This record gives sequence, C-alpha cells and structure tokens, in this order.
Amino acid sequence: MDDDLTLLRELRADAPEPDTDRLRAVRARALAPASGQAPARKRRRFWAVPSLLAAATAAAAVVVAVNGSHTPAPPPPDSVTTMPVRAETVLRQAALVAEGRRKHQEPRPDQWLYRKDLVKQPGEERGTVQEYWTRYDGTRQALRQNGGSLEFQDITPHPGDDDLTPRQYAAKFADLPTDPAALLDHVRGDRHWSTLPKGADAEQPDARAFRVLSVYLDAGVPMPPRVEAAVFRALAELPGVRVDLGVRDAAGRAGIGVAYEPAGSVPGGSTRDAQGRIVSRSYLVLDAATYRFLGRRVDNLQDEVIGGEVTARRGTFYASADLAAGVVDEPGRMP
Repeated sequence: MDDDLTLLRELRADAPEPDTDRLRAVRARALAPASGQAPARKRRRFWAVPSLLAAATAAAAVVVAVNGSHTPAPPPPDSVTTMPVRAETVLRQAALVAEGRRKHQEPRPDQWLYRKDLVKQPGEERGTVQEYWTRYDGTRQALRQNGGSLEFQDITPHPGDDDLTPRQYAAKFADLPTDPAALLDHVRGDRHWSTLPKGADAEQPDARAFRVLSVYLDAGVPMPPRVEAAVFRALAELPGVRVDLGVRDAAGRAGIGVAYEPAGSVPGGSTRDAQGRIVSRSYLVLDAATYRFLGRRVDNLQDEVIGGEVTARRGTFYASADLAAGVVDEPGRMP
C-alpha cells in the first residue's frame, strides 16, 4: 500500500494544479459506439445523456468483427507510459479524501451551473472547447463552442422521462446509501440507462454496477462527501476494476485512470477481439491528489472493425477534460 501511495505522490508532483472550484454542471455527452469510437458533436440535453462509458457499453452489441492485423498508428505526442497499481489501495485512499470534503452549498433554482470542457477526437491536435450553462431547475440550457455565440434551448420535462435535472440529481445523490455493499445492491438495480440495444445480452451485474457508479462520478453535480466516499469504496469491491497511474486527459494532465476490465468476455465488459485481446480501454480520469473527476480517455489498443470497416485505428485515442466549473447567475458569465 505504501508503495502505491508513494507513486501517487510522485505522479502528482508533475501534474498541473487542479481548478479550485469543481462544482460540476451536467453536460451533453454524445453517444459513443463501442470500444471508444469518438462521439459525434451535436447539441443534447446534457443532464439526460449517459456518460461515454455507459454509451460504449450499450453499443457493444453492434460490433460485427474486430481484428488487430493492421499496422498500428504512431503514439500521440502526449502519450505516456502508464503504471498499473492496486485498485483497492488507490480507491480506498480516494474514499478517505472524499470523506473529508466540505459539503457544497446547493444553488438556487434560478442559478446556472457552468462547465467548460475540452474534447479531442482521434487524431485531433487542438480539439473542441465546449462551454455549457444549465439552469439548476433544468428548464433552460445554453451552449458555446470554441468561443462562438451562445445558443439557448428551453427544456420541457416529459412524464415518465428518465432524464434528470441537476436539482433532481442532487436529490438522488442525497438518498443514496453510504454503506458500500448497500450502494452496490442499489446501483445494480438503478433504472436509469438500464436497457441495452434490442437483442443485446443483459449486462453482467458487476459491469452494470461499474457503469452506474461511473455515471455518478461524471454527473456534474457534487455528491455528499459520505456518498462519494461510498462510491469509491464500492468500486474497490468490484473484481475487474483496473487502476493505472499516468493516464492523461484531453488537456494533457496526468491523473489516475479507472477502468473496468474483467477477465474474459462478459456482457457489459470490455470488448475483445477473436484472440481475446482488449480492443480498447475506457478510463475515468481522476486528479491524483483530490480524486475529483478530470475527464475521460479511451485508448484504442487494437483496430476496431465494424461491418468490415476500420472505425478506430490502434494507437489512437478519444479524450475529454473538465477545464472549469462553477455557479453563476446568468448564462454567458463565468465563475
């Protein structure tokens, strides 16, 4: 355990300092095909969309064939050699840090959550900067890309809709159990984003638990400290959870990568090729000191082939990074 924590401290010495205000606005996530193919850029109701990992899990059933016979692409300039460590050690340390956080003050219903992201598709140098403003009561949202003009959208809730507003997410988090075993039982039956594509195999329970917990960490609405600690402790109990040091987000910040990689092929687990090799590795990237969510990264370890066409080359990656967040009184303002 001491060796792994020493590695964390050494990693943190070379990493940029995190933003001071990490209130997360729930933002749009375009659906991503299996094995880390980059999501399309289009405007969505950003509290209603599953995380990248959730979408990739759901889309796994459409993969027709995968092979790794093509010449790999050269590694990207900001690639680093990652180092696996004991997931249990790191995640339990994350729980201790999360438990010591101060509880956030809840915004007023008429205030707006601000979020600024950087998204890099495979092969892109600069990526796309996306800024989101979401009214806390979920009735309106605004979007700006690459410093352009603001676009607004009014939102009308529908009865029976699975979509959650930021305020509803906060209420959901407040009701979550803080015992890790009870939390795992809960997330295995959580109804949100519970269905896979028609004809797909049902998710294996542990795969589903990891997927839902990852959605919680990436939801953009702060969890109560004890609940966040329970999320990390629950992840530590799941077999197949992998933790690597030195995983970089889209901004190049080195952090802790958390992935779900069970042995063998299981419904909802990692996609493997005919030789049993992992096709891609999907990470949640956490800050190495605060354990707060930094972004996501999907490394393509083998060529992905769908319907006979190579859709993602080996050596490429998709990545996102949370650059800033906070609470403001109107869209267009920044914290």
